[in-house]
Amino acid sequence: MTVHTSSEPHPGLAAARPPRAAGPGPEAAALRRAYLDLLKLSLCDLVGASTTSVGRTEDGLVMARELSGDQLRLRAAGMDWPLHGLTMAGLARLDDLQACVESIVADGVAGDLIEAGSWRGGSSIVMRATLDALGAGGRTVYVADSFQGFPEGAAGDDLPGGERDDLAAFDFLSVPVEEVRKSFTRLGLDEGVTFVPGFFEDTMDGLRGQRWALVRLDGDTYDATRLTLDALYPGLVRGGYCVVDDYGALDECRRAVEEFRAEHGITEPLEQVDWTCVRWRRESDVTFASEGAVGARPGRASGEPPRAVERRAARHVPTVRELELERQLAELRARLEHTAAELQRLQGSPLAGARRWLGRRLGRRGAGR
Repeated sequence: MTVHTSSEPHPGLAAARPPRAAGPGPEAAALRRAYLDLLKLSLCDLVGASTTSVGRTEDGLVMARELSGDQLRLRAAGMDWPLHGLTMAGLARLDDLQACVESIVADGVAGDLIEAGSWRGGSSIVMRATLDALGAGGRTVYVADSFQGFPEGAAGDDLPGGERDDLAAFDFLSVPVEEVRKSFTRLGLDEGVTFVPGFFEDTMDGLRGQRWALVRLDGDTYDATRLTLDALYPGLVRGGYCVVDDYGALDECRRAVEEFRAEHGITEPLEQVDWTCVRWRRESDVTFASEGAVGARPGRASGEPPRAVERRAARHVPTVRELELERQLAELRARLEHTAAELQRLQGSPLAGARRWLGRRLGRRGAGR
């Protein structure tokens, strides 16, 4: 991951738009805009005056902290993990995704829409809501994810200490498919949605040969990005959009995209959406050699099948205060254990017997007076 070391504000923060929705008006277009704006704020958990963010400590623990005031720009920019929000994408990416959906509907671009790497489903919800608001209910939104977090051994970019980021270790990133399905239902968007649960190595071959008007990729790692590009991009029709969420933030993702584009002679220009997301619109009618072919690529670079990580049933994220109390409690326990060990050592020392004998002698002498 590219580390921002300048004293200047991160460009993503500087460009973050205010978390504000358009007001409703009597016209259908104004009502549609107000509905979608409010939906995007809700998905980002930006409707209230504060929100809760999840971060990581230096030793890899996750913790929750409140964001308010100017700190809300982190969420608007899509630069944190929301504790309660349904998307990490931020407002600019959701705005652009809405615009892409509106464009393919207005231009009559045929095909369904898919998000590969959905987490809690927020971006897919925006795609479904935009289609419904435009009266384009005949298209299906596919929501593809493992719905059990990253597989064992999934590594992100290098950390400052030289180690690789162990993405599989975070239970917070594991969201069951039923939880995501219920979010669509609560928002009245459960029609025209197909869930594709499972690791991409097991599911992508089944999606080859389908026609897509929009492909959104948010798999983070090299393997996930390359595999989904191989399986889905050949089905992207001319005029359709390919959106890559982590291109600017994760070196692994960017490398997979650049290799794929170079190997297939894709020259459509990359358009910057925000500090990390890019997209391009397919203009070429070139047929891919692997188009429609099942198993054209073996999957993970390691060649090994993905293995699920055993997750804890409870996924409570402690606050910074709770972590501090846990640290203090651990210190107190360590002191008590040390004191108990010291008492035991003293009671078992060679002088302990002499002290007991002397005590008894003194006791008898006092009793004889």
